[in-house]
Amino acid sequence: MNNVDYFISLANYAKGLLGRLPVERTPQPLDYAVGLLYDRIKEIQVEEVEDLRKLWLMQYNPNVSKEGIGLNTIGMLTDRFTILLIKEWCLRNKSNNSQKADDLFERQTMDIIQCLANSVPGNSAINSKITNIKTDAHAKDWEEAFFGMLTINLVLWESQEVLYIKDISSLPAEELRAYIHWFAHGNMERNVLMELCEVRYWEKMNE
Repeated sequence: MNNVDYFISLANYAKGLLGRLPVERTPQPLDYAVGLLYDRIKEIQVEEVEDLRKLWLMQYNPNVSKEGIGLNTIGMLTDRFTILLIKEWCLRNKSNNSQKADDLFERQTMDIIQCLANSVPGNSAINSKITNIKTDAHAKDWEEAFFGMLTINLVLWESQEVLYIKDISSLPAEELRAYIHWFAHGNMERNVLMELCEVRYWEKMNE
């Protein structure tokens, strides 16, 4: 297995996981995403991370150019990678548009995979916010960080989806406050996981 094949195996794992989670085909209220869906993710995390660990087989090429990586760090790329996989799954399973889903994978996701496979150590902390919001996001290894990144982006995706079909101005004030509260905390967890993906990936690569 080369490095590209490894990230393709992660993509296949992610698509399978999304199919096993209680992701509804129609937009649900916020409580569904941050309640039932989030709770289910926590229930299966240990077992799923063990499955992810079985996929690892990577080699670091020290001859890869280290010039001008910009935001192409493992942390930033993993964030984009997981979002594209969620979008592809939604196109295929919610919109019944397999052609568009296939095109997305071939044209965008594979491009990200190539970047991931040839990445070098960087600094994903650039995306950190100045805030007093605390998060308990943690990951002891790369696989936990990847699982966390995939699933927090899924919960954020699902909780935002309902806003695209509602007239926000007609929502009760309490519901709007609930969305604002969740997105602030959810995005902080996402930012922490971006940095954890970066740190834990290179720790594992250098073992």
